[in-house]
Amino acid sequence: MRTRALGIAVLLIVATAAAEPLREGLRLPALALSDQHDAAGSIDSETRCVLFSRDMGGANILRDALADDAQTVLASAGAVVVSDISRMPSLITKLFALPAMRKRPYRMLLDREGRMTADLPSEKGRVTVLRLNALTIEHIEFVDSADTLRTALGHAAGAPSQ
Repeated sequence: MRTRALGIAVLLIVATAAAEPLREGLRLPALALSDQHDAAGSIDSETRCVLFSRDMGGANILRDALADDAQTVLASAGAVVVSDISRMPSLITKLFALPAMRKRPYRMLLDREGRMTADLPSEKGRVTVLRLNALTIEHIEFVDSADTLRTALGHAAGAPSQ
């Protein structure tokens, strides 16, 4: 009986710890997701910056910030765009969102079920900017405008890669 109670307590502690968002100093697990064209993509130790959105507000900021010269900006910053689209109704995703995403001039890794990005920190209506060094989170910033995001990407591009 005691062993069972201890096992349940350990499971509750582990479940609670897993529910907390990642923070600075912690290691981001390598993520493998498909993009808006269903091609495999990943975040690995070479990634220096992750731009993450969990809602339409964040997605719109990303779209506006990356409207011009997205590939060059993302490449120079070592950045990867990731979106959690799990809360979007599947019919809306299929009929409207994915076709619109496929027209964007940059690659977006999509978490369609919400499990892979569940621990990523986020704030409603903002883009999360995670600066990484070998998958260790060095800095987290929540951006609420396209101009601020472009500035953050410029800083990430200017940062020395290690």
